[in-house]
Amino acid sequence: MTDQDPSKGNTVGLALGAGGVLALVVGWRRNFPVLSAFGATLALAGGGLYAHRKVAERDERIEEAQSQIRSELDELDPLTRAQVLEGLARSDA
Repeated sequence: MTDQDPSKGNTVGLALGAGGVLALVVGWRRNFPVLSAFGATLALAGGGLYAHRKVAERDERIEEAQSQIRSELDELDPLTRAQVLEGLARSDA
């Protein structure tokens, strides 16, 4: 995801979802079951693509934060590192 613009994937997913919902509503209102089914499928695909991109972005942020925290912990002496980790463990409990 680093070589692509993440907002582009989000826009594509949202556009597919919105188009699918529109096709679903038009098919339902005009009594075209095939168009309704196509719209529902398209809406689900767009929603799935959008959710996949959001999860991937979240995972990337988590990996970056973990890497930064590990590098900062590596700079500490062992006793200080142990105290920091103990403090984090107690604050999470």
